[in-house]
Parts: sequence; C-alpha cells; structure tokens
Amino acid sequence: LGEERYKDALAELADMKESSRLNEHERALMWQTYGYVYSTQAKYRKAIEAFEKCVALNSLPDQAQVASLYNLAQLYAVTEQYGKAVKTFREWFKTAPDPPAEAHYMFAIALVQNGKDNEALKEVKIALQKATKPREPWLQLALSLNFKKKRYAECASILEQLVTLFPKKQYWTQLSAVYSEREQTKKALGALEMAYIQGLLDKDRELTNLAHLYLFNEVPYKAARVLQKGMAEGKIKGDEQSYELLANAWLNAREREKALRPLERAASRSGDGELYLRLAQLQIDREKWEPAQESLQKAIDKGELNDVGSAVFLMGVAAASGENWDAAREAFEDAQEYDGRKRAAQEWLVHIDAEEAAIEEAEAEAAAAAAAAAAEAEVEAVSDEEMPADSDLAPAVDTPVAAAPVATES
Repeated sequence: LGEERYKDALAELADMKESSRLNEHERALMWQTYGYVYSTQAKYRKAIEAFEKCVALNSLPDQAQVASLYNLAQLYAVTEQYGKAVKTFREWFKTAPDPPAEAHYMFAIALVQNGKDNEALKEVKIALQKATKPREPWLQLALSLNFKKKRYAECASILEQLVTLFPKKQYWTQLSAVYSEREQTKKALGALEMAYIQGLLDKDRELTNLAHLYLFNEVPYKAARVLQKGMAEGKIKGDEQSYELLANAWLNAREREKALRPLERAASRSGDGELYLRLAQLQIDREKWEPAQESLQKAIDKGELNDVGSAVFLMGVAAASGENWDAAREAFEDAQEYDGRKRAAQEWLVHIDAEEAAIEEAEAEAAAAAAAAAAEAEVEAVSDEEMPADSDLAPAVDTPVAAAPVATES
C-alpha cells in the first residue's frame, strides 16, 4: 500500500479474507486496510462497505475505531448519503477527543443537505474559529447560511474577510450589495469602486450600478466618466436608459453642454416624445432656439406626451426668442386651447404684437430717415452743378487814380 502497489495489496488482502485463523481484531484491521486501498483508488462504494464491516466489529483500539468512524462519515458525505453522514458524524463527535476544523466543516455540509441550517451554521462557525487561516469554501458556506436568514451584518463581516483573503469580483459586488441592503451607501460605493479600480467590472449591469451609486452619493462627474468610458469600450449598451443616465449625470455635474448629445440619443431611441421635450427645455436654456424647435416638433410627432400643451407653448417661446414671429404666433394661438396655457399664451401674443409694431415703426423710421438722407444728398448734388466757377466769383479790382492837389494859401 505504501508503494502504491494497489493490485498486490488487494491480492494479499484477498488471501487474508480466506483465512480462518484471523481473530476479530485482525479481521477489523483487514477491513480497515481494504477501506484505505479502495479510498485511495476513489472506489468509494467499496471503501464504505469495508469501513462499515470494520466499525461493526468494534475490535480496534479506541483511536483506530474513532478514525475508521470518521473515514466512514466522510465517505457518506462524498457519496451524498447525507442522512448516514449526519448520523455517523454525531456518533464520531461523541468520542473524538479534539475534532479538527475540517471535521466541523464536513459535518456542516451534511447538515445543510439535511435541511438543518441552524446547526450547520453553528458547526461552520466552529470550523472558522479553529482554523488558523479561514478557507474560502468555509467562508462561502457561512455566507450562504447567513444570507438565507438575512443576517446582513454577519454577511458583511464574512465578505470583508473574503475580499481581503480572496479579492474576487463576486465578493466585491456582493459586499457592495450587502452594504446597500443595510443602507450604508458610501460603503457600498467604496466596495464597488475598489472592484472598478482593479479592472474587475466588465458587465453592463456592474458599471451602471456603479454609476447609480456615484449619483446617489452626489459624485455625478465620476458617474458620467464611468458611463462614457463603458459605452466607448462597448461594455455598456447604447440604449435609451444608458444614454438618459449619462445625460442625467452630466446635468447633475452642471455640464449642460455635455448633456445635450446623450439626451438627444436617448430621445431618438425612446418610444415617446418625453425625452425630446426634456431636450428642448435644455436647448432653450442654452439659447439654441432652432434646435429647440426641431426637438419640440419631434416630441409632438412621437406623441404620448404627458403635457402636450407644454410642448406647444415652448414651441412658441423658442420661435419668439429666435424672432420667428409667424411660427411663434401660430404656436401661441394653438397653446390657448390647452388647460392652463391660455393666459400665458395671450400675454405672449400681446408681446409679439408689440414687438412687430415696434419693428414696423423702426422700419418706417429707418425708411423715412433713408429717404430724407437721399433727398438731402440729391439737393446737394444739384446745388453743386449750378455753382459758378471760382474765377467768376473773384472780387473786381479798381484801377488807382492820382490824388488831386490840395489848394494851399500863398
């Protein structure tokens, strides 16, 4: 057996089995050895039969008897005979002087399969306490049992150990989910952010969850960057929801100009006109009058708006702000037909009348001024044509005359 010559070992055991000179102690040793040979070869059914016969003889020293019982309990668990495994483990624990951590874990597995979760949780806790370093499957079992009972504080503690010892994506995401369940949103963000920094998040849902947590914790700029990068890399689907989320992130980050493009893409993929209406409101805020009119028209064309009157009224506002008076007048006249819009629409119509009158007056004044200027220019031109030459306008020069002598007295 030590040299792994199993065929020869079984031949020797077969000779022993045929012997009538073996006492019960020797026969128990023989069956125990059969059990070891078959276990080593993964012939578990035959190993179980051998250990059952060994234990039934009850002729081995206490320590050897206990070891055989433990081997039998493990084999029952391996072959999914969990009822027998539980029964045998219970018997073994009564006599085992210092059960190892592994034994408590195996017993816990058998108990879980028999629907005894409370007892199983107790055993796996003992296993973790006895272990010098917790094993991953043991922590996983403890996590599963606590999660079933919604003991989220215990789940968080176990997951904190798992991400420290075995930093896998599933543990980071589970830890974030547990923190969220306990309304510890900053911790939830921290856990998921750590996974993101390590490059572990590569699924649409994981990345959008991170973006939602950033938004919830008022870090919208990072949310937008995560979404934008994920879309560029093809990890996040370019659908209505993701583009709307990106637009909201930019809006919350006060980057209104950056929100326009994703909101437009979300609107084009939407089944109704609501997002086009939101887009138009943002464009009006940015004083983009013509694009706003186009978006409002698309909103009205797509339909299913919660407030059609709002779209029609905003169409008038955008047109009037862009000095498209005819379109503005038409929109406000239509807006009067919707509840709550009549008075405001009428005020805008009065404003449009005043603007048009002012424009007409300004145009008339400009025309009159232009005509006056033209007439004045024409008069000056005519005057220039009738004016004599400079030589004709020169003053006459008289020929000087000699002065008459003055009479003097002699």
